[in-house]
Amino acid sequence: MSDGGNAAGFRLESGPLNSLTDVPGIAVGHFTHDRVLRGTTAVLAEGGAVAGVSVRGSNPGTINTDALAATTIGGVVHAIGLTGGSLFGLQAVTGITDWLVQRGTGHRVRGAIVPVVAGAVIFDLAFTDPSVYPSPEWGRGAADSATPGRFARGNVGAGAGGTAGKGPGCIRTKGGLGTASLQLPGGIVVGALVVINSLGGLIHPLTGELYATGGGFDVPLLYHQLDREPETTASLANTTLGVVATNAELTKPQVIKIAELAHDGFARAIRPSHAMLDGDTIFALATLDEPVRLPNTTGANVTDLVGHAAADAMVLAVLDAARETAGVGDWPSALDAGAAVRASAAKGGVG
Repeated sequence: MSDGGNAAGFRLESGPLNSLTDVPGIAVGHFTHDRVLRGTTAVLAEGGAVAGVSVRGSNPGTINTDALAATTIGGVVHAIGLTGGSLFGLQAVTGITDWLVQRGTGHRVRGAIVPVVAGAVIFDLAFTDPSVYPSPEWGRGAADSATPGRFARGNVGAGAGGTAGKGPGCIRTKGGLGTASLQLPGGIVVGALVVINSLGGLIHPLTGELYATGGGFDVPLLYHQLDREPETTASLANTTLGVVATNAELTKPQVIKIAELAHDGFARAIRPSHAMLDGDTIFALATLDEPVRLPNTTGANVTDLVGHAAADAMVLAVLDAARETAGVGDWPSALDAGAAVRASAAKGGVG
């Protein structure tokens, strides 16, 4: 960390890759279909990771998340699968499981190898050809391409079919995939990955600024209106997915709390978020590869330290997605959409 010019604190620096893969033990890979914009992303933790999940959206599509609840006995996972294709996409998550079995990765139970994989889907069937949806081969392809180094962002993997700003009053943009990381005291690293497919928008409709940088939350806006005939884009549906990971030594209840705190990052960068037609879900992982324990620090303090950094890293991951995701058809990039709103406002328009 370096002094950020604030005598009362410090500015956190990004990791070497500014990526989820800055966290030791994490690898990320994608499968993106070569004809339609739809795909699968595998987040691997082959050495195991204590895992938790927080589902804040009211229309989720998930698999094996009950095993990550505080009241269940499990909690160590070997991968998280994120995918397009709505509930069809859950087949891709089984492909990640198959790939891990072939690698001999998982819990050994009475001679069998049992990987634990949880996952979630976005609804992107209406964006491109709905007849082409994920299969186990997509999951195996994503896992097979996984790297602990730099990986592609933007219109790739689970983010390929993402769109944003579909709610009333929002600025519509192409969604996508982004990542970021932060370095904390004592050698702790926190990384985030986001797949944007949100009802809410990334762009303030009056200023054209990204919420993640320009804010504007002090100006109340009317988004939702009385029921009306659905617009043509309503069928695209929504859900933003995230994974946060750290090398801090944490328990399952701590990791669950960190997943909850990381949702603050969604709320700072996407407006509105956690809506009735979103399935917003964040997984949190604490890898078991040489975990870092901070001396003379309470568990509550470590939870807050990592959880608040996870929220900040999620904001930075959204910004990365905005930079890296190109426009597709009638869905401009977030940067282009913001520039258009600012140009309209300068001419006296309403954005």
